[in-house]
Amino acid sequence: MRIILLLAITAALPIAWLVAEFRARPGVRRTLGIVTLLWSFGVASLVGILRDFNANVYFTGATKDLLDVSLGALKAGKTDVVIQEWKRSSEEFHPTYENRARYRQIVDQAIEGMKKP
Repeated sequence: MRIILLLAITAALPIAWLVAEFRARPGVRRTLGIVTLLWSFGVASLVGILRDFNANVYFTGATKDLLDVSLGALKAGKTDVVIQEWKRSSEEFHPTYENRARYRQIVDQAIEGMKKP
């Protein structure tokens, strides 16, 4: 319900500002303009924060899984397998700002390789 309210306000403010430009006094126009611009900056900031939160969940979850499986394999004496999978993963992973660089898929491959008997 709250998200619908936020979307409604986000859509209504620019429309109200546009209507006010043709029908309202200068004080109302200026106030609506300032409120609309500040609201748009707030929405953009919220979207950025949520995007960062999503990225944090994505990478930390995958890394936690990788560490747990690596520790289990090391405790089981599979040192060579862990080193081999980490080396392969390191060669495949190419950090980039454009996307997630197949991080989860690379981690999943390493986990599967370490789980093999």
